[in-house]
This record gives sequence, C-alpha cells and structure tokens, in this order.
Amino acid sequence: MNETISSIKNRRSIRKFLPDPVPKEVILELIEAAKYAPSSHNRQPWNFTIITDKAVIDGLSQDIRGWYDSLMNLSLPLSFIQEVRKSVREMRKRVNSDQDLFFYNAPALIIIHAPNKEFFCQDCSCADENILIAARSLGLGSCWIGFADIVFNKGMKMKRKLHIPVNHRVMATIALGYPIKFPENALPRKEPKIDWI
Repeated sequence: MNETISSIKNRRSIRKFLPDPVPKEVILELIEAAKYAPSSHNRQPWNFTIITDKAVIDGLSQDIRGWYDSLMNLSLPLSFIQEVRKSVREMRKRVNSDQDLFFYNAPALIIIHAPNKEFFCQDCSCADENILIAARSLGLGSCWIGFADIVFNKGMKMKRKLHIPVNHRVMATIALGYPIKFPENALPRKEPKIDWI
C-alpha cells in the first residue's frame, strides 16, 4: 500500500499517552508538514501555539473543566431536551473525573489559530489534518480536542494566557504524544454515498 495512504488509514485518535516528552525537532517537523497544506489564495493564515509545559497543560485542563462546570449549571433549565440532557451527562462525567479527560495527559499541545476570515477555517483544518497524518507516520499519537476549541473561543482570558490575539479564532487544538499503544483496527467505516455524474 502507498505509504501516505497507509498513514491515513492507520491514523487513530489517541487518548492514552506515555509521559515521554515529544522532542522539539519532531514538533517542528509536524509544523513543517502543516505549512504545506493547501490554503485559499495561498494565504497560509495559520498560526501555531505549542505547549510542552506540563503544568500549563494541566492548568488549561482545569480552566476548561471549570468553564464547562459553570455552563452545566446554566444548562439545567434546558435539561428536558433529550440532546441537552445527554450532553450534560457526558460533560458532567468529564468535569467530575479525577482524570484529565480533556487533554488525556498528553505531553504536548498544538493550537492552530487564525483571524476569523473567509476560508480560514478550511485552510487551518487542512493544516490540522497534515499534522495528524504526519504524527502517525512518525509514531506519534494525536487527537483533535473539539471541547478545547469551544472554550478557547469563548474565553478571552485563556486566549490572553496563551498569547493568542483576541481577533483570532482557535481552529484546532491537538493533543500530541507517544501512545501507550496504537489500536489494531479502525472502527468500521460507513460506505459513503456517491453520486457519480
């Protein structure tokens, strides 16, 4: 099988990491892969905030936990709606856990952000995917943390803490590290609906 396609098919969202740090040169290799992503009009709007300080990562996880905890109290009047009730249950489990269920004790984070302009979300998503695939090809595990993206975009305090300009939107937060193990098999994939014209 083609090496690139093999990396795509073997990529998994990893949520169990070894505590070993990811070397700076390896992270920079991932950023190099990201900068070759396609972008509208070749604008390359992405900016990267890289965090490898465990205390900072743990602090961010606690900040996110606190943000969702306060949000759940606001959601209680809406809990008669089934989808809301299910989301609140899932989030309560994360917030009340002793474990880090936001970054999964990853030794590194890569946050991709850009001004909130036309096509920048698509551009940054392409850069994100390049990082995820390149990470797998280098024996690293990764996971796109959507819950973090939501909080970073709602809370100016966290953006300031990370030196992310307030006019930037966080497009992707990637937990990164060496996996305890890679899953053997992918979850089953649905056959896509194809209209061939």
